[in-house]
Amino acid sequence: MTFTPIPAPLYQRIFAVLSQRISQGGYAPGSRFATEDELVAEFGVSKATVRRAVGELVARGQLIRRQGSGTYVRGSGDDPAARGFVGSIGDLIRGTPQLKVLDVHVEKDVRFPASVRQALGTDAETGTVYRTRRLWGDQPFVYSVHYVGPAVAAVLGRAELAEEGLMSLLRRENVEMSEAEQTLSARLADVEVADRLNIELGAAVLFAERVLRSSSGPLDCLHSWYRGDLYRWQARLAVEPTGR
Repeated sequence: MTFTPIPAPLYQRIFAVLSQRISQGGYAPGSRFATEDELVAEFGVSKATVRRAVGELVARGQLIRRQGSGTYVRGSGDDPAARGFVGSIGDLIRGTPQLKVLDVHVEKDVRFPASVRQALGTDAETGTVYRTRRLWGDQPFVYSVHYVGPAVAAVLGRAELAEEGLMSLLRRENVEMSEAEQTLSARLADVEVADRLNIELGAAVLFAERVLRSSSGPLDCLHSWYRGDLYRWQARLAVEPTGR
């Protein structure tokens, strides 16, 4: 069976190209952005399509409209957070708990996906989840869903979660933890993720799954989605000296 991806709307594809150019320095920070006529000529589309793509760049904070002057690329000094989170995958995972919490919601009797039930080693079809969003600058950056086992559900408290995060809360409550296994992959945002992260349906995201275990079994299965447009991988690599 041949897989044919669903094409994204035209304005969204143009937005993605322009957003990538800005992120990669194709337009100098603080410089005047391309005009509508220039973009229409380059992409061979209508002005309405260009306006929608540029409007999205403005809404995302990559461009700034100045009354009577034009549209400009956000300068590096305008908003450091607009450059996104830069670091290794380890930096990203370790740094997530330090990001500002936007909101936290604890829900009971939520249906667990089959893959989560398998990861937690449970036959129970429903359980407790808590959902949280964290900010990079003023933008939603990571959306997380914890599917928790009974030992974790017993200590959940909304105020404590917002202030401490799950791992700190479990340590404070002396819940025994022995190991965690984490996997990372590239995904496309579904309806829920797109809504929670304020991105387009089908936008690129980095998906992380972590299973936290104690000596007696799994405690928590965490699913996190990070915005691809606000993250850049960077790490220092050791190089073996020549002559060896």
